[in-house]
Amino acid sequence: MNRCMIVVDMQNYYRPGPGMIAQINQLAATMPTCATLFVHDESEVPLVKFGRTPPQDTAVVISAMAVFQKPGFALPPQALDWLKKQQPEEVLVAGCHTDANLLAAGFSLFNAGMRPAVLPPLCFGNDWYMHTVTTGIWEREIGKVYQSAAELQFGGL
Repeated sequence: MNRCMIVVDMQNYYRPGPGMIAQINQLAATMPTCATLFVHDESEVPLVKFGRTPPQDTAVVISAMAVFQKPGFALPPQALDWLKKQQPEEVLVAGCHTDANLLAAGFSLFNAGMRPAVLPPLCFGNDWYMHTVTTGIWEREIGKVYQSAAELQFGGL
């Protein structure tokens, strides 16, 4: 199956574990991979106005062929265009801040006519309960939920 991957906001602000970063990098070495970087722009998403602390990171912490900045939760049009050029049968989604960013990415991909799939072990949420709720919503409304990398049939992953 022709796949590509987008890794959402895998930056130090969200404190992803080194094991998760290593696993995402291992998977990224097998397929075209892009990433998003949440970059705060108060004029687009008023985080400070609503009492939130915006990320100050300036780089992603995983390997990607392309990185696209995004000020909010939806995937930027440039990332969607890059993914479409890969002509995937399926787009794997991994990343941070699962309870908001992951669902927004999934719906963005679905609305753009792509087939999104998620691998929960490569997603980092605020707490396990929300992570479970998020994957339940994903499976009902967006697409495939893989429970392990072995389901992707990539040999030793």
